Amino acid sequence: MSPLAMPNSSVASSCAPPPYLVAWNSLVRRSIAAWDDIATYDQVVPKDFPGSILQEYHSLDHFLAQAGKPLMFWFFQRRSAFMAQRHMKKWSRDELDDYILLPAARGFVLRVDCFFVSHFWRTQEHPDPDGQYLRLHQAELESQTWSYIWIDWTCMPQSPRSLSEEAYFHRCLQTMSGIIRNCGFTYFYPPFEPRLWILYEITEYVLTCSTPPGRTADIEPFLMHIDEMLETSVQATLSKHSYRCSYDRDRQYLISWLELLVLLRRLHFSIDSIRHIMDNMTWLSCEIQIYPGVVLSRFEGTLEVNGEMHTFTPFPRWDSGKYSQA
Repeated sequence: MSPLAMPNSSVASSCAPPPYLVAWNSLVRRSIAAWDDIATYDQVVPKDFPGSILQEYHSLDHFLAQAGKPLMFWFFQRRSAFMAQRHMKKWSRDELDDYILLPAARGFVLRVDCFFVSHFWRTQEHPDPDGQYLRLHQAELESQTWSYIWIDWTCMPQSPRSLSEEAYFHRCLQTMSGIIRNCGFTYFYPPFEPRLWILYEITEYVLTCSTPPGRTADIEPFLMHIDEMLETSVQATLSKHSYRCSYDRDRQYLISWLELLVLLRRLHFSIDSIRHIMDNMTWLSCEIQIYPGVVLSRFEGTLEVNGEMHTFTPFPRWDSGKYSQA
């Protein structure tokens, strides 16, 4: 090699962007390109709007720190990455090639393209340490047509989290209902345990879907408890069956969601109306929603329908504070 070549090579190397920026820029380009294939109808925002927002973020940490302002984007794992893995991958900033980002807006997350995985956590350290349930999902989904999948362990930053990751994780929890409601729903549950998150996920899907899942043996107890909530109350059902949740903060939030879903169904709102109201609860940050004959105040816990007042547990205000300390 000529001695003159070495300094030039060194200069070229020092000018190259670091790998984490290359991966981030690739994720942005890949995501925007994917929207043309999957976002085909029912959009309330033009495609160039989320694209312009996403391109303003100069790094992953810049993106995470914004916590979904002015528009939330969700990590979805690509089909190829999901099918190739032997264990559910933990979310990692070093694995950005496994993902695309989908805008948290109507018309960008669709059941024809996306699946939501509802699952138990088998241990505190890993939801599926031996890959048993991953293999069941892979076998079930292999013959189906889809492109992207969402698993909390894989698509949200996990502990320990940086401050920017904590901010994004917090916003994911607030908007996760939109993923459940608008994706296909896949599950394999172990013998029944009264897990509140699982009951909520199934309830969100069942009460906002015109074609709910079949009554398989592993989901049957939860479906029975949904019927029970509709007949009695959410609180009575949770107490009777000792439903538990790891964090009190989660429990407060999930009870509010469950009570509002059950209330809307009891008042004979149509599936389309329930979806519309719940979508606005997810996409919009306004405290009060007004529809013809309907006024909903999430933080007051009131739903007025044609002049008649109904109540539910008010939604908590998650404005600040570290999730794990809540």
